[in-house]
Amino acid sequence: MKTKLLFILIGGLQLCLFSCKNNFITPCCVLNPPPLQTSVFTKWNITSDSTFTGVGSTNHPVDYRGLPGDYFDIRTNDTIFTKEGAVLDTLTYKLLTDSTIVITSFGITFNGVPATSHITNFTAHSLTIASPIALTPGGEFGRKVILNR
Repeated sequence: MKTKLLFILIGGLQLCLFSCKNNFITPCCVLNPPPLQTSVFTKWNITSDSTFTGVGSTNHPVDYRGLPGDYFDIRTNDTIFTKEGAVLDTLTYKLLTDSTIVITSFGITFNGVPATSHITNFTAHSLTIASPIALTPGGEFGRKVILNR
């Protein structure tokens, strides 16, 4: 009788230990790994950088295709380091929300205030930043950068 009770207790204990997600044998992070943390603050490769150049009748779109080694390095200190071909640049930014950002000298500036750009297509492997397109007497102005990693 004692042997049967011992087997029932051991079987019940094993059932409890191995049927629960959170136990001391298998931590919950092994059974349910946390989601991949996606952050805008990293070094991104440039897929394309589209903007407008020229004034009046010479205003036209320019599409730059990223080369190996080109990047947008978005840092947490409100600085973006860029490399497009041989051109290096440093931009400052202010992240307003998870989908809006103000980047100095990105897109058009009205009365000394840069336009608010929008962050779209944001995943662990892609990011798009687009400033609004402004139609002016001098032509169209705006910028759209598609990044990947």
